[in-house]
Amino acid sequence: MTLETNLKTIREIATKNSSENAAFKDYLKEQDAEKIDIIVHHLNDKITPQIDCLKCGNCCANLRPSATREALRKFVKEADIGKLMYAESMVCKNLKDKKCTIYNDRPEECKSYPYMDSNNFINRIQATLFNYEICPIVFNIFECLKKELKWLPK
Repeated sequence: MTLETNLKTIREIATKNSSENAAFKDYLKEQDAEKIDIIVHHLNDKITPQIDCLKCGNCCANLRPSATREALRKFVKEADIGKLMYAESMVCKNLKDKKCTIYNDRPEECKSYPYMDSNNFINRIQATLFNYEICPIVFNIFECLKKELKWLPK
């Protein structure tokens, strides 16, 4: 299986597939949630080891961590916390040249991203679609899920 890791290509495909992905989201909501979780976890186990997050860093450059004020202090200047808590994106202050300078000590929110090993995939589809254009892991799992389910856009 060839995986797409080029971030520019992923963004282009995400834009092109917007309507298709909305239809797939509706289709998934009608499926057996446990069955979908099993498939997604299997795909995650196959795909995630093939993508080196340390070479990407796109999540750190484009996502705001869901964290407490205290946890954010490690990543954001104190004066900026209030205005950034509800921002859609921010660049982590620990990101240098697409690499996390505190990778081994990063917060749990960062360690668990992109959440593809979590249950209730069907209930997290909107967030997954947001991450689809940011994270090569999410992008590839979502595209492989379409193939695994033999789903065809109408």
